[in-house]
Amino acid sequence: MTQVPSEWCEASLCGWIRQPANTWSNVGFLVVGIVILVWTARGRSPHLRGLGYVCLVTAVGSAFYHASEAFIGRVADYVGMYLGASYMLAVNVSRWRKRAGPVVRALFWATLLAPLVVMLYAPGLATAFYVGETVFCCLGLEVALFVRERRSIRYRALVVYWAVFLVAYAAWQLDIHHVLCDPGNHLLNGHAAWHLLNAVAFLYLFRYYEQFDVLRDARFP
Repeated sequence: MTQVPSEWCEASLCGWIRQPANTWSNVGFLVVGIVILVWTARGRSPHLRGLGYVCLVTAVGSAFYHASEAFIGRVADYVGMYLGASYMLAVNVSRWRKRAGPVVRALFWATLLAPLVVMLYAPGLATAFYVGETVFCCLGLEVALFVRERRSIRYRALVVYWAVFLVAYAAWQLDIHHVLCDPGNHLLNGHAAWHLLNAVAFLYLFRYYEQFDVLRDARFP
């Protein structure tokens, strides 16, 4: 498999698992995905089971990437990231239109697949696409929805989501820029903390989305 240079602080080992901390920490996404699927299987917000699958795909793709440091693993990692961003975008578009349907499903698949195709030819744009879609979804549509519907929405879970996510993102940045960095630490580091905290953030995102009746007719992915 084609290898790609590691961007993270953790030193790569010569073995089956090249970055142990960055690999095992994806267990957070696995646990949260299972929790969401068990919760929805019991009849509680079954329409949101897709978010559970997003967490599971993220866990597998990210773990594969950090274990192998292969280019195909990097693509698998971004599949999970783009799934999450596309899911959030589809949710907010459904809320804005007050319905889901084929248009939203088409938007979901388009915003998932298009960046992956571009990534194959311009890998350097991978993160930019993710950030752009996330910012548009969360700082664009969410703010617009707040202006229109703030009196009918409970925001506590979303506030917790953002608080946890921003701490996780700070850990990611400190790690990738080697600000807080111990390459020999294969148990826990900044990027591993990003995985664990971001998984917790997904759980609060799920709790936030539970309140929206319009999503009960949505089927994405």
